[in-house]
Amino acid sequence: MKLSEAIPDFLIAKEIEEGCSNQTIRAYGYDLKSFSSTIGDIPVSSIQKHHIRKFLRELHSRNYSKAGLARKIACLKSFFKFCEENEIIDSNPSRTIKSPKIYLEEALPKFLSKEDMGKLLDILNKNDTTTYNRKSRLYLVIRLMYASMARISEICSLKISDFDSVSTTIKVRGKGNKERFIPIDGKTALLLKDHVANRQIETLDPDAALFVNTLSRPLKPRVVQRDLQLLREEFFFLQGKKFTPHILRHTGATHLRQNGMDISELQDILGHSNPNTTRIYAKNDIGRLKGAYKEYHPLEETD
Repeated sequence: MKLSEAIPDFLIAKEIEEGCSNQTIRAYGYDLKSFSSTIGDIPVSSIQKHHIRKFLRELHSRNYSKAGLARKIACLKSFFKFCEENEIIDSNPSRTIKSPKIYLEEALPKFLSKEDMGKLLDILNKNDTTTYNRKSRLYLVIRLMYASMARISEICSLKISDFDSVSTTIKVRGKGNKERFIPIDGKTALLLKDHVANRQIETLDPDAALFVNTLSRPLKPRVVQRDLQLLREEFFFLQGKKFTPHILRHTGATHLRQNGMDISELQDILGHSNPNTTRIYAKNDIGRLKGAYKEYHPLEETD
């Protein structure tokens, strides 16, 4: 069986049997298509470790980050494990391929300061920007991403019925189509309520998308990503900083942790299945660590 024949079977298994999200399926498909383009559409059984290393060398020459390489390796390991379990191959060529070591300072999520976040929201609320003509929607989307820490794919998938103005929560569908409820602040809830009221939806269909583009179609993540890049280019305080939808997720999570939220509660909001994924925000909060150190270490008592 050639790569071009095995890949669709793998993607179907990921979608149907494991319940992976559409975004994850697309990412797997893109990675495996890139792999096939590099080594050729050859029989899966003939793929050796040197084929995988050739692919990784190609990515490295294109300045892929360690995290990016690690994600590609994870995709290949999942694919070859599937092929082995379904007897497409006798041995797994990715078994001994190792992911690059990522040091703590490289792994810590980047985030905006509270001051920068406040400045950004204030500017957008006043519509003080020249590069974007749908300012009110952009302000609301950015505010909601910061308030809820939902992934951009989750934000763009929201339906009108997913917003509850009484309980001030949104219902999102995360990885594996798992649903969770996220609380949001009162002002963001009021803005969302006004947004829905002004949408001019003839039938008020509760299954209609909460955010739409100028053609009244569901807003796409890539549109939001593009708009954030335009803002970064326009505002001096954002230049030289990474500014993406995921940065807004990290920013909200880090600020909650800095203000004292428990890691387990933060895990529920972020939708992490593994608590170790959430614990990275504890490492981001050096202020709390220093405070705890001063309170509990015996040497601090002698000062």
